[in-house]
Amino acid sequence: MSEGRAGAVDTRAVLDRRAAFPRGMAQPEGGYRFSLDSLLLACFARPGRGQEGLDLGCGCGVIGLALLLRQPDLRLTGLDIDRPSVEAAEANAAALHLADRYAPVQGDVAVWRADRVVNFVVANPPYRPLGCGRVSQDEGRAAARFESRGDFARFARCAAVALKTRGRFTFVHLPERLPELLDGLTRAGLAPKRMRLVHSRAGQEARTVLMEAVKAGRPGLHVEPPLILHSGSGRDTRLTDEAIAFCPFLSCRRGERASDPPGTTHTPSEDSHA
Repeated sequence: MSEGRAGAVDTRAVLDRRAAFPRGMAQPEGGYRFSLDSLLLACFARPGRGQEGLDLGCGCGVIGLALLLRQPDLRLTGLDIDRPSVEAAEANAAALHLADRYAPVQGDVAVWRADRVVNFVVANPPYRPLGCGRVSQDEGRAAARFESRGDFARFARCAAVALKTRGRFTFVHLPERLPELLDGLTRAGLAPKRMRLVHSRAGQEARTVLMEAVKAGRPGLHVEPPLILHSGSGRDTRLTDEAIAFCPFLSCRRGERASDPPGTTHTPSEDSHA
């Protein structure tokens, strides 16, 4: 956060950073890079006005901070096991002048307990079991991609303990793991209520699933229309109007080809979990 000589906030610099979000986000050197999925999740979640929430496996804080930029009256705690990620989240909250509403802490979802219940929980947990794919040599990146420190069931249990009755747990994951996800939710006392499948292109299989569950909720799952991210092919591939309307944060990539490299570390990749 920029300050003048008297310590006053440089309002223009803060507004510029917010307008450019998620560009300019601090991320651990050599560690996990937040993905496009995190931005989609922040726009799928629907906390109520003035509510308090928890961002599990917060990384550099991109999901929680995106929520705050959409709804400034929220308050969130971010939780991550990786200390460099927590430090990056602290720096990002300060740069966006949101440190009074976003407090990242270090902790393990398997054992951590909040000191009070919250209205909503969001999470972009590791997608893949150990032994599935090439494991990164960087410990933080490996923990973000693979279930080396906590599988989905642990995230679901942590969310359930932290939530008030009828509180919402919203997350993003892989469609291929839906049977495990639904089982984990049921065992934690969380009823799946809303789901949307995300496709890279029309006619292709879904690449991710966005899901909302409710603590002690009644049965009944609403499946929303699929979200299509890209149109065109080859060098003419572009984000769809539908994707931009659903998640305005993606507009930072509107002029980029989907095949382009993410570039600098502040640009979200299409799938950092893959």
